[in-house]
Amino acid sequence: MSVAVPVDVTELVVRALRRLLSGRPESVAAGVKVSTETGRGVNGGPPSLPWLLVAEDGHTWAWPAVQRVVIRLTCWHRTPHSSKALAGLALGLLCHPALSQPWTAEPVTGPISATDPYTDKPLATATVAVLARTPPRYA
Repeated sequence: MSVAVPVDVTELVVRALRRLLSGRPESVAAGVKVSTETGRGVNGGPPSLPWLLVAEDGHTWAWPAVQRVVIRLTCWHRTPHSSKALAGLALGLLCHPALSQPWTAEPVTGPISATDPYTDKPLATATVAVLARTPPRYA
């Protein structure tokens, strides 16, 4: 018996951000790694900078194919300004209607600067609500 399961919207967002940030003219985007996880060391920080973590903070799924996912973007970078700038760039790219993504998105919180208490690296966080109309896959 096959059961409908939702498409992984977080993975769709990661793939889109990798593509959209690759080759961007902004210097803060140079060499950025986009991932759903950070390092596995003692402090759990990113293995390189800049690093953009994409995580899911909330998820609803309306049968058969409408998902609302709250995505948290956390960006570690070399300076507080560059971490905030890259988080803002990623947020803007996700929310831009002309980029023909399989979703609509709106910011929930703008980039907020902080210092990672574990690694002492500058970071910024932002959240975005993604409404995706994706057909379910069957497992």
